[in-house]
Amino acid sequence: MPTYLALHKHNGEGAQTIRQLPERVEQATQLARSMDCEVEYYLVNGRYDSAVVVDAPDERTAKQLALGVTSSGTVTTEFQRAFRESEIGELVEGIPEP
Repeated sequence: MPTYLALHKHNGEGAQTIRQLPERVEQATQLARSMDCEVEYYLVNGRYDSAVVVDAPDERTAKQLALGVTSSGTVTTEFQRAFRESEIGELVEGIPEP
C-alpha cells in the first residue's frame, strides 16, 4: 500500500480541548481502519503538533481520510505522499539522464 504523511497543527478549538486528544486519536484510528487504512500516530515537537504515517489502498482513500480527520475542526493538515526506503532504488533508477 502507498504510504502518506499527515502533519497536523492543533487550531484554537483543538488546543482548548487538548484533554480529549486520546479520544480523537482513537476516533481517527477507527475511521482509518474502516477505510482499510493503517495509521501510526506521533506527537512531535516543533512546527507541527503531530505526525501520522498512513498506509492507504490508494491516493483517493488517503485523501478522503485526511479530509475526514480535518473536518473534525480541531486540526489543520498538510498531507503528502511518502516513499519508504524500499522504494528509493526504483525511484532513482527511473531518473532520466540529462
